[in-house]
Amino acid sequence: MNDAQINQTTAESLSAAQNPKVREKRPIDILRERHGGMSPEMKEYYKEQTRIKQLLKEALARGAKTVPELARECGLEPSVTMWNLMAMRRYGKVVEEELRGEYYAYRLKEVK
Repeated sequence: MNDAQINQTTAESLSAAQNPKVREKRPIDILRERHGGMSPEMKEYYKEQTRIKQLLKEALARGAKTVPELARECGLEPSVTMWNLMAMRRYGKVVEEELRGEYYAYRLKEVK
């Protein structure tokens, strides 16, 4: 951190202390200013991951499906489908239901 950044941060802290209407900057806001926020590529990546997760949730809401069935229904590559499905499984969003041929069927976990 250079002297100008230190002076700016100190001035912002003082102005927030003197005037309660001025919001003190949160550490995350300061980091975003210093590093320029997220790159457009990262924003696009997270946007795509959110879209994929939503597609899988919508498909599984209609019933249990295997990875190939999900991939076909969602228009995704089987490897992408498997990777996202395993992440959802790891975090307790989906569960294995039954073995259908060579593949397990997955369904959304019921919320109690």
